[in-house]
Amino acid sequence: MELLIVNNTSPFVIDIVNMIKDLNISFQCKLYSEIKSEELSLYGAIILSGRRNYNRETNLKNNKIIKYCNNLDIPLLGICYGAEIINLFFGGSLIKMKNTIHGLVKVTSNTNNIFLPPDSSIYVYQSHRYAISRLSSDLELLCSSSQSKNEVFKHKNRNIFGVQFHPEKSGIDGKSILYNFLRLAN
Repeated sequence: MELLIVNNTSPFVIDIVNMIKDLNISFQCKLYSEIKSEELSLYGAIILSGRRNYNRETNLKNNKIIKYCNNLDIPLLGICYGAEIINLFFGGSLIKMKNTIHGLVKVTSNTNNIFLPPDSSIYVYQSHRYAISRLSSDLELLCSSSQSKNEVFKHKNRNIFGVQFHPEKSGIDGKSILYNFLRLAN
């Protein structure tokens, strides 16, 4: 299995790459604009990174990737913007927050899931100004925080996940999240 990391111009993409290297997973990291639809079949799992600024082209490319993963049940993990675009793809909505969030936030599991046992918590790094306000009915809520009700979700019938935070900046807990996601692709 080879992993594709989609670089949506996140300043933290190098941190994703370094964590994946530490996990000894075969991967490629490509800028969103360099990915061709026909090459998606080469990958057993895909991670959508965050991004810095709004860009219509990024949205279009990521929507094609989400559609591909949904149609073929390819494991997909959206990080920050990646989670937001997954939620929007399935009909959910976002809200602009009054203040940008930067720093550690406590995230608590609402249910048993591949990332955390029920009622357990971790501290994760957040850096965003939008939050998922309404989760799509195709998605189920896994974890929440005081900053955002919809911190972690999963598609009800597919191995498609979103995390509103940055596991790549969240130490050992973040590495565990990436590892548990990548186990789905093996």
